[in-house]
Amino acid sequence: MTEPSATRPEGVQLRARRSPRLIALGVLLIVLGALGAAALYTTATGHRQAVAMANDVTRGQEIRSSDLTVRELPGDQEGGLDPREMDDLIGKRAMFDLPAGSFPAKRHVAARSFPEGNVTMGLKLGPGRMPNAPLVPGQRIQLVDLKEGVLMAEAVVAALPEKLPDGATWLLDISLPADKAPLMATRAAADQVALFVLQES
Repeated sequence: MTEPSATRPEGVQLRARRSPRLIALGVLLIVLGALGAAALYTTATGHRQAVAMANDVTRGQEIRSSDLTVRELPGDQEGGLDPREMDDLIGKRAMFDLPAGSFPAKRHVAARSFPEGNVTMGLKLGPGRMPNAPLVPGQRIQLVDLKEGVLMAEAVVAALPEKLPDGATWLLDISLPADKAPLMATRAAADQVALFVLQES
């Protein structure tokens, strides 16, 4: 007489065995995902602080402390001055246009100095007495005596020109040798001075 075989109650299912390979693969994927997330976070937050322009500064203008700020720079981006070097830029003149948000370098600025023995004087130049192209501090110029038709002096632009309300007359500060200043003042008062820009190579 055979004993009746045991039957599994209805609604009860056997638990499937998990493959060790699948378990190992799952663990590996979790680890790789964590490493990828960590790398992405490091890339996203790998920034450093650098000196940046707070305002637009055009070529030739003097850089003031209010023109500078500190911003985050991507860690993999080259350049950018350490904030501790900010004072090295203040008082220098821009050699290039420096738009707000850009990161200036020391090569973008130069010391504001003029040849020894020079003096600074102002000129009032009427229509046709200077080029239409903008003049910037540090630019080398020549000044011609229109009465005699001769070169009076070579000089350096000392500040950005200022246009008077008439829209045609300019005020310009220049730096020139002290011994040339008296005649220059006399000719300028008689509106007998013309300005030429020396082409830089």
